[in-house]
Amino acid sequence: MSDEETSLMDLPSPILLQILSTLPPTTLLYVKSISKSFLNLTLDSEFLKLSRSASPASIIIHQFNSNRTNSLKFLKFVVDNFDHDPNVDLDLQLYFPVDRFFLVGSVHGFVCFNYFFGDVDSIYILNPTTREYIILPEPQRVRKWPNVVRYGFGFDPVRFEYKVVRIYQEEIRDDDTNGFRYYKSEAQVYIIGEGYWRSCVEHVMFWFGCWVEGVNLYGKIHWLVSDANGNELICSFNLENELFESFPTAPGFTKENCPNLRSLGVFGRCLCVCDNNADTHFEVWVIKEYRVTDSWVKEIVISISPECNNYWLCYEMINLLKVLDNGEVLFLWRDDFLFLHHPVKRTLKRLDVCDGNFVASVYVSNSFSLKNFEAEIVKVF
Repeated sequence: MSDEETSLMDLPSPILLQILSTLPPTTLLYVKSISKSFLNLTLDSEFLKLSRSASPASIIIHQFNSNRTNSLKFLKFVVDNFDHDPNVDLDLQLYFPVDRFFLVGSVHGFVCFNYFFGDVDSIYILNPTTREYIILPEPQRVRKWPNVVRYGFGFDPVRFEYKVVRIYQEEIRDDDTNGFRYYKSEAQVYIIGEGYWRSCVEHVMFWFGCWVEGVNLYGKIHWLVSDANGNELICSFNLENELFESFPTAPGFTKENCPNLRSLGVFGRCLCVCDNNADTHFEVWVIKEYRVTDSWVKEIVISISPECNNYWLCYEMINLLKVLDNGEVLFLWRDDFLFLHHPVKRTLKRLDVCDGNFVASVYVSNSFSLKNFEAEIVKVF
């Protein structure tokens, strides 16, 4: 250990933890290579608690229009409004495919996209700040209907590894039950910097849906799934031990809802379920204690009525994106527009951010180069 490292390690643990907690998680990748003592310290549970709240977040918007354009926009929220600087927007059609190009998610400033067309099923990892990207190798088991693929992108805080999880869903027909269909799902994992996909041994009999990507929280990726009997559950994939778990979903699910207009999100530091199946109200359920069924609480209820002039809320998928510092909650209505709701003031405000269709995700910029990941071929756009 160098003299500088020794001096730092001589600091009281709470002070050193506070110093390290101000660094973005990508910078802490360097800590991993400095010394084992630093690594153990950064894995301290108190440090992880501090680092979760250290970096301000904005919103990244992936816009895709009917005229075959793809672009990225970035929103920062200030006071009671948002700030959009068009000079930092990125026109992706100049560098990337334009058909079936989907936002999977964003973690620590790295943005994951899936390009799917025909037999091609590719994953792109971008850093919009450095304008670098990598293309992951093609995974095994090409998706072809009726088999379906879902993705998730997350961070393992124990090993300091960024992982892409590919859920390959194979349709199984049971001849003993008059052709009843169910799905056997398996996970394929790619660690950024290793250069190859590998399959996990474990399989689960869940249907992960067609269009919804995973929610990253607590070092796990979560999906709303259906079991073989059509019941809704929350399924998680642990990024450390690469095992599946499941637990009961929020109240209110019925098998009669078709389509099922429920979505999974993050409310503060808790999982939440947005439910838009009723014609009289939209509600958000939050699980206050992870995996504790009795801790589901109805956090938000928005009444839908002619007096409120908000029938536009009805019968469409709504995703919760972020709880802002002022208490307002940012939602995405289908893939058309954003809106803000204040649970205390009971206000609704539609945001005119961009025309056309788009998806959005929480985003924290960083200047960590993708070239620091071994075994990856980095390109610049």
